[in-house]
Formats: sequence, C-alpha cells, structure tokens
Amino acid sequence: MMPPVGSESAMTGNDWVGIITITVTVFALYSSALAWLVGQNGRLRAETKRDLERLEGRQGSDAGVVRADVQAGILAIQQQVNQLRDGSATKPELVAVEQRLAYTLNEFKTESRGEFAKISQKVDRLPAIEANLVAVSRTVEKIGAALSQRA
Repeated sequence: MMPPVGSESAMTGNDWVGIITITVTVFALYSSALAWLVGQNGRLRAETKRDLERLEGRQGSDAGVVRADVQAGILAIQQQVNQLRDGSATKPELVAVEQRLAYTLNEFKTESRGEFAKISQKVDRLPAIEANLVAVSRTVEKIGAALSQRA
C-alpha cells in the first residue's frame, strides 16, 4: 500500500538496494559505451596509421618508380616535341604531344588525390569519436559525483 499523501516515510533497505542496483547498472552501461568508443577510436587510429604507413611505403618504393616513369614519359614527349620542331612539325602534331603530356600528369594527380581522400575520410571521423568520448566521460563523472553526494 502507498503511504498517505503528505506523510513522509523513511527509505527502506529495499529502496536503497534498488537505487544502488539502478546506479550500478547505469554506470555499467556508460562504462560499456565508453569502452566501445575507445575501441572504435583505437581501431580507426590503427587503420589510419596502417594506411599512412602503406602510403608512405608505397611512396618510398613506388615514388622512385613513378618519378622515373613520369620523368621518362616527359623526356620522351620532350624529345618528340624537339624532333617535331626540328622537322617542321605541324601545329596539330605539337598539340597532340602536349595533350598526351597533360593527360599523363593529370592521371598521376588524380591517383594521388584519390589516395589522400581515402585517408582524410578516416581522419575526419576521429574528432567526432573523441568528442563522444569526452561527453561520455563527463556523464560518468556526473554520475559518480551524484553517487558520492547521496552516500
């Protein structure tokens, strides 16, 4: 039965057990959420680090090859332009060579931008996850402060 309105009743042992149970449950839920967010943050950081290392490794090994290929391509086109000029090449022939050069450079730029875009997408998610971690930490601190005041 419910006590009459206006009458004050002391909290019973069962009431305290219920409050403590709810508090511990809420604390456990927030702790689980915090652990999950920390795990996600760690996972994303690890993936980003692997991608950066892969890109750096690729740049280290492939950069020399790519540079050599681009330089060789540019030199070949430059030689063609020089030969065309020396041989009284027509303007359309010169334009065709210039277009091939521009196409090669644009292709290289596009590939580089694509790789960096993939990395930046992963890095852009990190601040949001860190903000969530801070919010959950503050909430857990508030719950802890409220519990210590009640005790």
